[in-house]
Amino acid sequence: MAAAIQITKDFPPTRERVVLLELLRLVQELQRQGIDAIVCGGWVPFLKELARQNQTAHMMSLDIDVLLRAAAREREKIDTLMYLLRDTLGYERSRDVSFRYEKEVDGNLVEVELLADLPRGVDDEAVIKMRGNSTSLNACLADGADVIGEHIETVQITWREADTEQTVDIRIPDAVGFLILKTTVGHYRMKDKDPYDIYYYCRYSEDPDVIRQKLAESREERAVQSVLVDLRSRFDHIDSEWVEMVLNHMNAVGDERDREAQFIVRTIRSITDGFEPEGAK
Repeated sequence: MAAAIQITKDFPPTRERVVLLELLRLVQELQRQGIDAIVCGGWVPFLKELARQNQTAHMMSLDIDVLLRAAAREREKIDTLMYLLRDTLGYERSRDVSFRYEKEVDGNLVEVELLADLPRGVDDEAVIKMRGNSTSLNACLADGADVIGEHIETVQITWREADTEQTVDIRIPDAVGFLILKTTVGHYRMKDKDPYDIYYYCRYSEDPDVIRQKLAESREERAVQSVLVDLRSRFDHIDSEWVEMVLNHMNAVGDERDREAQFIVRTIRSITDGFEPEGAK
C-alpha cells in the first residue's frame, strides 16, 4: 500500500484541508450508520487521484456532494441521517438552499449537499422532500444519477494527522458513472468546473486505457452513448466552448493556454476515438 497522505504536510491549514477532513469524517459516520451514500461531483477526480497517487493537483470542491440511493432514502435511514447531521456532526440546514447543510469549523464554512438518484418529474422540479418517521430532509435530484446503475467503485484513503493514522473506504462513481453525471449536468448548467473536472479526471485521475475499456464494456447503454456524443461534440477542437471553459477555470493565459488547449482535445480524443456513433454502419 502507498504511504498515507499527511494532513499536516500535504494539506496545510486552509479551508481545503478543513473540508477534506470533514468529508472523511462524514463518510466514516455514514458507514457506521449503514447509510448507502456515494460521494460525487468535483470530489471524484480529487479522491480518485489521491487514492492512486497519494497526491493531487486537482482544484478541489469546497462543498461535499452526497448522493443518496434508494436504500438510503428509507424512512428509518432518513431519521438516522438527520440525527447524524444535526446531533453527531453539528450541521444546520442552510437558510438559502434547502438541501444544503452547513457549519463552521475553525472559521471555515463547510457545506454538505444532499442529492438523490431519481429522474426529474413532469414538473421538472429539482428538489424533493424525503420523509422519515419523525423527521424530513430535502434533496436535490442529481441529473444523470438515475441511470448510473452499478457504475460505482470504492477508493481507499489513508491519512496521518499528528500521531494517528486512519483509513476510510469511499464509494464514488467509476469512470463511466462520473462521465455520465458530468456530461448530463452540462445539459442544465454552464459551469467552468464541470468540463475542467472531466478533463482532469481523464488526464490525471484514471488511466485513459481503463476509461476506454469501461466505456467499451458499457457502450450498449443509452447513457454511455450519450456520453460519447457529448464528449466528442463538446471537446471537438481547441476553440470549442468546453475547452475554453476548462482554460478559464485553470486561469491559463498566453502560450500556456495554447498548449493546454491541445492537451485537452488530445486527452478527450484518446478515450473517445474509435467508437462509432449510434446507428453508424
